[in-house]
Amino acid sequence: MLRIHFTSEDLARTRVLTTWGPLGETLLSLTTLRQSNTEALFGGWRQRVSRTSEAPAHPASGLFCGGALDLFTVTGPAQSLEEGLEALRAARPDHVQDELAGAFAALAPYAGRTAPWAGTSWSDFAHDRAARQELVRFLHDYHRVAVAPHWSRIRSRLQSEQTSHARILASSGVEAMLAGLPPGFRWRSPTLEIGRGALTGEVTLGGRGLTLVPSAFCRTRPITYSSAADDQAPLVLFVPVIRSVSDSADMLTRPGSGTHRALAALLGRTRAQALDAIGRAPCTTGQLAELLSVSPATSSEHATVLRQSGLISTTRHGSTVVHAVTPLGSAMLNGRPDLADPA
Repeated sequence: MLRIHFTSEDLARTRVLTTWGPLGETLLSLTTLRQSNTEALFGGWRQRVSRTSEAPAHPASGLFCGGALDLFTVTGPAQSLEEGLEALRAARPDHVQDELAGAFAALAPYAGRTAPWAGTSWSDFAHDRAARQELVRFLHDYHRVAVAPHWSRIRSRLQSEQTSHARILASSGVEAMLAGLPPGFRWRSPTLEIGRGALTGEVTLGGRGLTLVPSAFCRTRPITYSSAADDQAPLVLFVPVIRSVSDSADMLTRPGSGTHRALAALLGRTRAQALDAIGRAPCTTGQLAELLSVSPATSSEHATVLRQSGLISTTRHGSTVVHAVTPLGSAMLNGRPDLADPA
């Protein structure tokens, strides 16, 4: 069991983010991809990714074995994949090296003091610019297969989770929010207990506070993540939102349906995802960009094509525009385009 000890200052500094962003979920998913004890929740997703990606056999995936390497604290939260990868590309070598050293120390008791990346070309990607660029390419390609097809649904669920916690925080305070965390978390003031079994740990926040982050792919043993660049930055703790087979099916299997395959073939995969995201709830161009993990300019281009095709409508509200699905677009998403035309 992991125990996190709070002071009143830590409670005042505790907050909940919506997401660490698509790169954060991509990094966490690489750990989940290599785990075999989550078959019920992630088995179908793991099989699809293994069929369509080089990730399981790629040597770079060894960096994320065990979930100890937290490159997302190097990059910080990033709303788009491009923003996150650019932050990783530009990270200072000493910061990356500190994260590698910390991951090695965390894994040593369980890996016989041998890190999975020891002796490979990835052991020095902190200083080797070519290796760092290859890692960025690998993460970009892997994200496209493993996370991007599901991102709009994942982002929607993460937003819902954050909204729920934030509502409790605003109405009843931080201790009530901590007490309302899902199974596996237990608040016994002033301590948050996480997990069960032989794994133990004690963390004293010491005034830094805690940042809770909902996550679809968080499936590792309880670990708090901290920034090597700033020892006063709040600790980061991911809270899983996939807690049942139905959660997994809702977020990770829908794009594989016949309707979505047909829409992807007709519209292109990203544009089909854009239509699906708008169909779930009206959104602005900026919100659509976040849901798709693309730039606002690219999001605007996709929305323009969908609008010109009659699949969405766009309404201006002041300086922003809001996109909503049309009856034709809704019928396309439901696999019944005939319903959009009464004749």
